[in-house]
Amino acid sequence: MTFSDGGGFWFDQVRSLLRGADAHVFAEWSDIIEKKSKETCHDEDGSRIIFRGVVDGDRFTLDVDASDSDAILCLLKAIQSCLDSMPSVPKGFYAGLMEPLMTQAERSGKLDSPWHFDTDEASSGTTSR
Repeated sequence: MTFSDGGGFWFDQVRSLLRGADAHVFAEWSDIIEKKSKETCHDEDGSRIIFRGVVDGDRFTLDVDASDSDAILCLLKAIQSCLDSMPSVPKGFYAGLMEPLMTQAERSGKLDSPWHFDTDEASSGTTSR
């Protein structure tokens, strides 16, 4: 994943929200968002959208992929529809994630490569597969 100017700062801020928060809450909301976005885009087979949060101990990781601009739009709409129901910490994280998703949609119409967010301090942060 590449960040525009100031994007590295954005990621550090988002990552700091994740540290110390209940990883299971983030995973629950990522599951809700993924289901809503797949329903909206009629992506029953999961070939267009991935928004998968995984908990391993206290560690939360989020894998994000959208194959086209419509899939990104469905993902953004799903996030937006959930924000008012979320607790403040996940709300800040998922709201913050919307800007780089919109930027990618405008720039190339899809994600350049899958995004991987990892709260493990030993990791390099966001990586692409």
